[in-house]
Amino acid sequence: MKRPLNIAHRGASAIAPENTLPAFLLAEQLGADGVELDVLLCGSGELVVTHDDDLSILSNGCGRVRSTSLKTLKELDFGSHFSLTYAGEKIPTLQEVIDALSKTTMINVEIKTVLPGHRKTVEAVAEIISKNHLYDRVLVSSFDPLALRRLRSVDNKVRIGFLHNLRLPISIIDRIFCTRAIDALHPDEQLITEDYMAAATRRGYAVNAWTVNSKERMIELVNLGVDAIITDRPELLREILDRS
Repeated sequence: MKRPLNIAHRGASAIAPENTLPAFLLAEQLGADGVELDVLLCGSGELVVTHDDDLSILSNGCGRVRSTSLKTLKELDFGSHFSLTYAGEKIPTLQEVIDALSKTTMINVEIKTVLPGHRKTVEAVAEIISKNHLYDRVLVSSFDPLALRRLRSVDNKVRIGFLHNLRLPISIIDRIFCTRAIDALHPDEQLITEDYMAAATRRGYAVNAWTVNSKERMIELVNLGVDAIITDRPELLREILDRS
């Protein structure tokens, strides 16, 4: 039976503040093969790792990430919302995460959608992958087909995954991308069935399921043959995989 990759969703986000260096380093310690993270382009042009453009959601700041400089972002507290243990935790840049992780840890970079300037974000992601020689360790995903198609045109060596939470026939996804512009499908785990897996396999797509926290569902997805499971609980998935 194929052993899927164990990918920690926003790091070990059940026990540390999501998308922070402690969450990513804990994920490695808990046996994750890789981490999933979200990137946004901040006001001074750096790629920062956070899920929300609205600073009031995960920090003690206000305003928008996209209009705030990295210097100002680094003055904010991104840990207290989770626990006082992490009070003062800083927002990391994508480069800081790359530098902190083991050289064998996989990285799933999600480009956020519905934000203006996605072209600059795509180009910045492509540049950082190239600069760090990460083609074998990074897969870029997004719900936005335009962002993914742009990335493919900027650098066709980057591996790409299409996120979706709608029950789309895979034949429709093929048409959305016209040519073989993606390498993997990233469906909401509830969409994955034997038929879905069969259709994806026929077309040569890897299937990376998100976000799976139930032991029973993890076992089902392992048996269905998914290529990766993205989870808030990498320690639980590791336990299941070690028993398989």
